[in-house]
Amino acid sequence: MPIRTQIYTLLIIISAGLILGRIVAVNRTDTLLLQQSRFSVVNNTYNDRGKGLEQQLQEDTISEEEYAERFAELTERRQQALESERRELPFFSANDRSRWATIRALVEPEMRVERTLTLPDGTERTETVWYAIDKVQNVRGWDTIDMVKHDLPDQPGVGHGCPDECRICEARAEGDVPKCGYLYSSKPPLLPTLMAIPYYIMYTASGGKISLAEHPHLVVRVTLILCNLLPLMLCWFLLARLIERFGTSDWGRVFSVAFLCFGTFISTFAVTLNNHLPGVVCVAIAFYCVVRIVHDEDTRWRYFAAAGFFSAFAVACELPALLFCCLIALWLFWRYVRNLSAAARKNEEEADLQTPGHNARNVSKGYGTGLCLFTFAALLVAGSYFGANYIAHKTLLPAYAKKYAEESWYLYEYERGGRVLQSHWMNPRDLDQGEPCQGTYILHSTVGHHGLFSLTPVWALSFLGLGLWLFDRRYRSLSAIILLTSVVVFAFYMQQPLHERNYGGNTSALRWMFWLAPLWSVALVAAADWFSRSVFTRGIALLCLALSVMSAAYPIWNPWTMPWVFNLLAYVKDFPW
Repeated sequence: MPIRTQIYTLLIIISAGLILGRIVAVNRTDTLLLQQSRFSVVNNTYNDRGKGLEQQLQEDTISEEEYAERFAELTERRQQALESERRELPFFSANDRSRWATIRALVEPEMRVERTLTLPDGTERTETVWYAIDKVQNVRGWDTIDMVKHDLPDQPGVGHGCPDECRICEARAEGDVPKCGYLYSSKPPLLPTLMAIPYYIMYTASGGKISLAEHPHLVVRVTLILCNLLPLMLCWFLLARLIERFGTSDWGRVFSVAFLCFGTFISTFAVTLNNHLPGVVCVAIAFYCVVRIVHDEDTRWRYFAAAGFFSAFAVACELPALLFCCLIALWLFWRYVRNLSAAARKNEEEADLQTPGHNARNVSKGYGTGLCLFTFAALLVAGSYFGANYIAHKTLLPAYAKKYAEESWYLYEYERGGRVLQSHWMNPRDLDQGEPCQGTYILHSTVGHHGLFSLTPVWALSFLGLGLWLFDRRYRSLSAIILLTSVVVFAFYMQQPLHERNYGGNTSALRWMFWLAPLWSVALVAAADWFSRSVFTRGIALLCLALSVMSAAYPIWNPWTMPWVFNLLAYVKDFPW
């Protein structure tokens, strides 16, 4: 095994070990401190009551039997009080709670919402409203702002608790159109459905004893290891192979793999359930397969099928990845046509062949079948994505499409803990109000407080590498695809309406661009090779790496916090100069 490969393995294992440690320690430290404070108050209160009982026993005010009975009752009430003050949960934000709410509603029978339908013959039938999270969001600690509300086509204006128990319906004026419905996560349902599989196995295998109600930390940590850590390690190994393939210097290759393991925000988000990390993994696998097909001329069918499946699944995780999926499909088709034409010309020149066109037919069969598999795998994912949407919302479109509709799913009232509350999006706060100036938004998204290049300056080297590849005939098409995808996706997010210009919300980086990290990381090796030529340029690259690693490590315990640049600017602004 080459020494570089051993170094790659060491870097990946060290990074994976660090992430594993953070996953095992997943917890909300702010609520933990509050919980400890409340526990202390409860214990002190019941300790005083216990001492009072002992004093009564010593004074013969109560008998030993009465003392034992009242002490047992006191102990039971202490446990109930402690449980009522428990606030410790392994979730970091409304974003991941939204997905976990869907998972819990799918797996736990008591958390499923049910409705009663009156059939044409007058009989009634009770059925489950799949994906509805009304019951889950009413549990303390499980509230989320990332949810939508709508009714179902066969029961307009009716939702959980209707028509007899709904305070929202009771409050409407007589004659008003009912505006009730069921609550759902605003996230596309396919990914949470798949992530629910590990929990379903744990729940059913234990007979319901291992649940998010009783053992949330165990369930969350096991799920994060299976759904985040292991796929991320596979992603790193595949990208390390691509870096080894495209690199030309030892220093440049090791630098690129080290950045891949420690310098991106992908590892930061490995401790929370999100769509960005699966999107990164899918893009990495699809990219690896396409490189194997195009640059290594390995046209085995498994690479076509995997490229189609994972590029389409990347779209299911990150909708703008549709451009990447289409571009690599067109690239493979163009290569098919070009190889077919080249083989046909070669056959015409080889007059001694007994079967003219033999090579052309082989190329046509291999690429043609491969492209069919690519298309079939992509359509399989697309069918699953739209099918899950339809089961959940009775429409093929995701919930996002209803945000600015005439009857928006994001503007509603809902009931929680006996109170009627308004949706967060009816009165957004802080960054969710949107950046008024588009120029300022672009500035902070590039070199400002959520900037691609201010938080991760190594990305500047990646774009330099893409520029170098443009002048290399071997990699020109590859560079053009990555550059076009990057520019179009960035422009797409920069031209969003006011309320969408929120930098991704309360988060440590411009998370909507995370899924491009595999493409940029591989392109980095071209610039790293060029920078390896002198001590001065290596020093610049290492400084960029240090800043990138610092930015990724700054929110190490909770990725749903503001970046260090944002906090620094706020500190400077408020400093008493």
